[in-house]
Amino acid sequence: MSTPERFAASRQLLDRAQRVIPGGVWGHNKFPAVIDPQRYPWFAERGEGARLRDVDGTWYLDFMCGYGTMVNGYARPEVDEAVVEQVRLGECLSQATARSVELAELLVDTVAGAAWAAWGKSGSDATWIALLTARAHTGRTLVACVDGAYHGSHGWCAWCNPGPGRQPSDSHDVVTLRWNDLDDLDRVFAEQGDRLAAVVITPFHHPIPGAAVLPDPAWLRALRTHCDRAGTLLVSDDVRAGFHLDLRGSHTHFGYRPDLVCFSKALANGWPIAAVTGSEALREAAGTVFAAGTFWNSGSAMAGAIANLRLMRQEDSVGRMRSGGEKLRAGLHALGELHGVPLRVTGPAAMPHLTVDGDEEHRWMRAFAVQLVAEGCFVHPTHNWFVSAAHDDGIIEDFLDRAGRAMVRAQEELVGR
Repeated sequence: MSTPERFAASRQLLDRAQRVIPGGVWGHNKFPAVIDPQRYPWFAERGEGARLRDVDGTWYLDFMCGYGTMVNGYARPEVDEAVVEQVRLGECLSQATARSVELAELLVDTVAGAAWAAWGKSGSDATWIALLTARAHTGRTLVACVDGAYHGSHGWCAWCNPGPGRQPSDSHDVVTLRWNDLDDLDRVFAEQGDRLAAVVITPFHHPIPGAAVLPDPAWLRALRTHCDRAGTLLVSDDVRAGFHLDLRGSHTHFGYRPDLVCFSKALANGWPIAAVTGSEALREAAGTVFAAGTFWNSGSAMAGAIANLRLMRQEDSVGRMRSGGEKLRAGLHALGELHGVPLRVTGPAAMPHLTVDGDEEHRWMRAFAVQLVAEGCFVHPTHNWFVSAAHDDGIIEDFLDRAGRAMVRAQEELVGR
């Protein structure tokens, strides 16, 4: 049972944080505030394998995996030791290190269609680099994105991140289209095709909140055809899904051909780095754009990415994530049927998204998340979960056992209101 006392250290740390950090927690990790701030941990202390420990010393089976950054287990020695070895040589040197060349070579050898690679530190960096490259290559400014998609926090994404400080002019050159809608796709290209520098898509649609929607192969084919006819580039924003579905890129998993691909989260098993890969035809344009950051050529994160990608090849991490995700999905569906909960698990197996029919305000999912935390399982009620290669059969079975109890208590809690 979760009680306020269980999170005493977390609350004390939050009180301190609110004095010096706007909102107490910067960025998207402040979601406990909209779930149940008294029954959710705010701060983590340690990660090991598929487990997370909060500052109160409670261990959780973690199905958020650092929002998809962890694919081979927290504190994986092979990755972290490579990072430490590079740090000992000096961090943020005055010039790029050999790691940048080695990682670029590895990405070109790994990602389908890649002829070159460039760097950033976050997914927002990656999509911005891709956008600059597309505009430089085509000489156009307009960009099309899917309505409800998320592509980062930079200004051009203001249309999907409304709020204070944003201006309509930030996304003046962005138009939207509807996912899997062939007629709307035809309309956008008929009206704007000769002005479009790029269409930016995620490999599957994951609006927040909302169920995940896989791509219609016919829509993907039509999109590629439209892009080719109009001289528009197709950008695959693989920041969230990248290396969870296929080492060669999620576009290989779903069967489409992008011109540019953006990666970040899972690239280095949690170490901060982003990458953009592109086709040979875009090499010259990519070399002309200015996109830079002081820490972008940091050798340590690159060393981590090299070690992580090699490890994923050696251990078939993607296959293990898929297998674990399939077991999790089957188990959750069985629990829903057992307890009379109209539970839906959408999206790829390694990135399951849970919704409940009729739960438009997400009351049931919030209650379920709180009860899972009480059972020692860390999840998010409206974001997709992640299954890593460290989530073996024992972890999945343990989670499902706890999830069954949490489901019963969530039902009881809602009925009692």
